[in-house]
Amino acid sequence: MTLVVVPVILGQGARLFPDAGPDLALGLVESRVDAKGVTIQVYRPAGRPQDATP
Repeated sequence: MTLVVVPVILGQGARLFPDAGPDLALGLVESRVDAKGVTIQVYRPAGRPQDATP
């Protein structure tokens, strides 16, 4: 999955992912920022998510 984040405020916005569905951990493969502050992040599936331990 490639996620592009543009630094603007749009108000309420739209959900990126649905409320329901399978949980999936993602591993970051690549991350970069362009000259205008846009971040491009590439993720790959990384199995089932692990619960964080306090």
